[in-house]
Amino acid sequence: MRISVEDTRTGKLIKLDVKEHHPIERIIDIIIKHMGIISAEQRSYTLVLHEKELPNTITIEDAIHKFGLQENDKLSLWARVIGGIR
Repeated sequence: MRISVEDTRTGKLIKLDVKEHHPIERIIDIIIKHMGIISAEQRSYTLVLHEKELPNTITIEDAIHKFGLQENDKLSLWARVIGGIR
């Protein structure tokens, strides 16, 4: 299955061929490496489809059935800062 992913911080768009058995967490790791994002940035990443956050623990197959993911859909990569100061 082919999907597109946009990094919401930079606007950079990549296209990936993914397998239905791949977990979302693995897809995020591939995207982070492909885009050259440094893991030391202390951020947590998630994929969003149609304004719905995809849980990192589900597979692409689950996203197809539960969230309506389709071939050539465009997902967004969202970053959250981990921690913070009170």
